[in-house]
Amino acid sequence: MKKLTRIVTATLLGFGLAYGAAQAEPIPTLQAEVDPVADVMRAAQIEALMQVVATEGARHGIRLEGSLFPGRGGGAWAKAVSVIQSPERLFSLIDETLRRELSPQDVQAVTAFLDSDLGARIIHSEVTARRHMLDVGIESGAKAASAMLLSEGTARAHLIEEMMTRLGLVETNVSGGLNANFAFYKGLGDGGALASRLTESEMISMVWDQESAVRDATQSWLRGYLTLAYTPFSEEELRLYIDFAETDAGRRYTAAMFAGYGRVFETTSYDLGRAAARFIAEDAI
Repeated sequence: MKKLTRIVTATLLGFGLAYGAAQAEPIPTLQAEVDPVADVMRAAQIEALMQVVATEGARHGIRLEGSLFPGRGGGAWAKAVSVIQSPERLFSLIDETLRRELSPQDVQAVTAFLDSDLGARIIHSEVTARRHMLDVGIESGAKAASAMLLSEGTARAHLIEEMMTRLGLVETNVSGGLNANFAFYKGLGDGGALASRLTESEMISMVWDQESAVRDATQSWLRGYLTLAYTPFSEEELRLYIDFAETDAGRRYTAAMFAGYGRVFETTSYDLGRAAARFIAEDAI
């Protein structure tokens, strides 16, 4: 029971938005024939974004050692985490998902917006803000600033809340975070880390107990991140962005990206669970 408590505590808020891997290497850029999906991946700066997501995830993965098998992971655990959280791997999962989910017409419409002056500036600011949020001080400052704006009832705070609601950002991220936690538990179980094998319904119950904490962390992170990312933009510019996101192509692109992130987080979470199980099992010997 003590070990199970350590596992629950370690995984409570480790996945979802604050997820990624350490010391990411640049993804090679290859010359290729014209490829519409590759073009939208370029316009959305997915390569740069996956570098950040990879760094987030590796930091979380490395921290798991202290909670689950203190002092016994070392270089072997760091190597396992780096392989699981390889940015090339994350990039491929997003790429495969977009190719499956988007029609040529969707790709064309999305690329046209992202390559526009406004679209390119927004994407650049989003990726830059995501990278800045890796710094604990900047993240804390962004969260504090967004909380203050919300408490003061500013127009920008209301616009951020409207964006989060209209685009379903909180619900989708909470769902993704809980699914990733479930995948981690499943990986632990499949790896033999749990003394008594939990049923799927027991795992679901454990994960659902985390919903409130995951929701609070998600809302706080999103408000801080969006406030930081959209500081350079006027209300008119942000409303144009929301309007595009609510077009048919924009909705399908957003859904495809969430599906891609879901694959990233659930796949890497399960693999982290399986990898952690090996080290936890050694502790039981």
